[in-house]
Order: sequence, then C-alpha cells, then structure tokens
Amino acid sequence: RHTVSFGAHYDVYELHNPTYATAEWTAGAFGAVTAEGDGKTRTQAAWVQDAIRLAPAWKLTVGGRFEDWRAYDGFNQNGSTKVTQPDVTQAKFSPKAILGWTPAGDWSYTLSVGQAYRFPTTAELYQLVTTGSTFTSPNPDLKPDNVLAAELRADRRFENGHVQLAVFNDDIHDAMISQFLPLVAGSTQLYSYVSNVDHVRATGAEVVADFHDVLPRTDVSVSGTIVDARILALAGAASAGGQAGAAVGGFLPNIPRRRTTFLITHRPTPALSITLAGRYNDPMFTTLDNTDTHPNTYQGFEAWFVADAKAAYRISNAWTASLGMDNILDRKYFLFHPFPQRTLVANLSYAF
Repeated sequence: RHTVSFGAHYDVYELHNPTYATAEWTAGAFGAVTAEGDGKTRTQAAWVQDAIRLAPAWKLTVGGRFEDWRAYDGFNQNGSTKVTQPDVTQAKFSPKAILGWTPAGDWSYTLSVGQAYRFPTTAELYQLVTTGSTFTSPNPDLKPDNVLAAELRADRRFENGHVQLAVFNDDIHDAMISQFLPLVAGSTQLYSYVSNVDHVRATGAEVVADFHDVLPRTDVSVSGTIVDARILALAGAASAGGQAGAAVGGFLPNIPRRRTTFLITHRPTPALSITLAGRYNDPMFTTLDNTDTHPNTYQGFEAWFVADAKAAYRISNAWTASLGMDNILDRKYFLFHPFPQRTLVANLSYAF
C-alpha cells in the first residue's frame, strides 16, 4: 500500500564576472577592472514522499522537501566604488499532495497542490555588467519566489491517442521578475534588473491532444493554453516615472494570454516524413505597469502566427536528408527585435 522514496540534493554555483578596461584584447593585456560581479550560492536539501494506495482506483502521494540555501562571497565593483555584499541564508520547507483517481474505463483524474520556493541565482544577486547602452544591475536583497500551485487534470485515453484537460492556479508572493527600464526618470540609460513583486496570480486552462493514424500514416498533435496572469500587490512604483499602485491589476510581464500549437506529420513511405507545424502567441507586455503599448516595434512583443514545414528522408540507416522552410507565410513580427521571415533550411546528417 505504501511506496516510499527519498533523496538528498547539494549544489554550489559560482559567478566571477569582471570587466576590464582593455584597449586591445588580442594582445592579452586586460588592463584595470572597471566593473565586477562575483558571488556564490549553495543549496542543500532532503526530500521524502509516500505514495499510498488507498483503494484500487485511488492513490494519494504526500511529501515534502526541506532546503537550506546560502548566498555568500558577494562582491560588486563599479569604477572606484567597491561593495562587499552581506551573506544571506534561508531555510524553507515545501509540502505537496497529489490525489489520483483512475475509475474503470479510459479516464484518469489528478488533483495536485504544492508549495515551492525558487531561490535567486548568482547572476540575479550579483551580476554587474554593461552591454552597449544597457546596464545590468545586481540585487543582493532578492527574496525567493513563494509559490502555492494547484492543478486539476483529466486524461482521456483512446486506442490511437489521448486528450488532457487541465485547470491551474499559481499564487506567488515575492515573485522575481526581470525588468528592462530606466532606473532614473527621464534617463536614456537602460537597466536590466530583477525585483520582487509582492503578490501575483496566474489562473488558466490547458488542453493537449495527440492522435496517431488519424488518417492513414498521419499523426496530429495540438495544444492550447489560456491564462489570466495579474499583479495583485506591488509596494511602490513599477518604474522610475511610474505612479505608485499603477501596476496593480495589470498583466504579468512576458506571459501571453493565449498560446496554441499544432503539428501534423504524414509518412507516405517508411523512409519519408512530411511535417507541417504552426504556433500562435498573443501579444505580451514586458513592463510591470504595462506601458509598452506599441508592440510592433523594436523591444516590443506583438502577436504572431508562424507556420513551418519540413520533409525528412532516411536514405539509409546512417544517412538522413531533410529540407525545411521556416515561416512559410513570410510573416513580419517583433519579439524584442524583428524575427526572421521566410527561411530555407537544408540538412544532411550521418549517424555512426
């Protein structure tokens, strides 16, 4: 009735990121350090779970993970200014529970609830570097994401495929969100930085379907997601020129409301496969206060639909040739920068 599993985890990450005043880098003379971002993080954890067979059709899995996290040896330099960052430690416990029901027939249902934490990376805490006109600013005071996630999933099996439907809700406190904005009102200097947002929530639904031999020698896969991701609380202003509270109720950055994909593969012969694929994304905001309202320009993320096609032929057990075309409709769209239009790709590969 019980299947118990357990484990342990340990990792160390180190960032060493100096920038030198180098007039001629090929000569090997680096010059003086003009900026630097160094630091380390360490995580040690242990987890245990028990999968309990309550009845032939019911299974309950409960478990937990304890993590001890530490950030240390943080150091930042910008010109003559040098800062030794304080050490930070966090200890967190993440519980979870999964209830599965498999009644007679081809249906199965799963209800999952869990809490989890994502700790900051060394780059988010300490990285300090200038790329062109963009200045990457560290944030050694970042708190970990605190996520309470729930999902209800139904799965229907068929002889030649399956369909899954899921509804989910992610409630996050202290969400770490990357921004790309001036930190000083009216400045043309852009900063890339990560900050904590007090409270955000994402609620949505997803459907996935995969079928084989829908038509003779033809497979079809489709998926679609709709999500409402909102900012519920944010202390202070979202940007240098923004008003306090302006971001509350706005959409979460970098999450499209709707996203769909499809994939159709036909095999006229065992050696030849022909694939047609398509992807669609709604437009996205990239700022907390949703002020980037012109997505069809540089740094914008507009709605897009792209179709790709590919034919692959297995010449022998070792040789395979393929010919494909990306963006066959030659669509023009921006995802931060203009994305490539119609592109032809050919490939010949040999496997040992």
